[in-house]
Amino acid sequence: MGEAFAAGLKEVFPALELAVVEKVPLRSSLAKDRYQAQDYTGDWGRFFDFADLVILAVKPQDAESLTKEIGPYAQDKQFISIIAGKPLGFFKEFLQTPFLARFMPNLAAMYRKAAVGISFPEAIEKSEPVGPGGEFREQCLKIAEAIGHPILIPERLMPMITGLSGSGIAFVFQFIHAMALGGVKTGFSYPAALETSLQVVEGAVELLKKSQEAPSTWITRVASPAGTTIAGLQVLEEEAVTAAIIRAVEAAGERAGELEGA
Repeated sequence: MGEAFAAGLKEVFPALELAVVEKVPLRSSLAKDRYQAQDYTGDWGRFFDFADLVILAVKPQDAESLTKEIGPYAQDKQFISIIAGKPLGFFKEFLQTPFLARFMPNLAAMYRKAAVGISFPEAIEKSEPVGPGGEFREQCLKIAEAIGHPILIPERLMPMITGLSGSGIAFVFQFIHAMALGGVKTGFSYPAALETSLQVVEGAVELLKKSQEAPSTWITRVASPAGTTIAGLQVLEEEAVTAAIIRAVEAAGERAGELEGA
């Protein structure tokens, strides 16, 4: 996910200078070669002299050791965390700065199509547009736009957007795969069925975006009396597909909340 941020930022802001601290040599080499990032691994002092804003992108189990390590350099620095399960209060404990933001993107960030949940501390949320807090908030929104679409939410909903967006993209993959398998069952090859399913999903998304009408409105337009669509919709209802998807989003959000409290 850190690489997705680098790719999006360099595409939107080509002149932006990046730096990296990365313990895996292959990843740091990629950052240097592909994104012209300066490598400051092993030298936090030089890194924080260079960096105006820091994106924290490590595994949750590494978050505490990282924040303790960078704490002495963090005073009044700006941070965006994409570490799952770690609330803003966690970072306030270790990093002496008010300039904190929490992002929850999904995998589509690598193609600048992510839904990006964003939460700020209350002081930053209420900051005037002109001033350090407001300027930090606007900068964070621009960074989110470099990888997709920012969605401002209160932090209490961060586990829920994990279920809807972070995990939800996998539910969409599952649906598309199931559509393609339906095509195979009726005689298509899997590649042909998948290509068709992708086009169907892309077309449906475009219709909803352009029309700004609810999905239910389009369902009633497609389903003609005693026709093919209503026959298929009846099967979806009999198999409780809607209820299963609702529960999947809910379960992923609940699990995200559990991990956050761990």
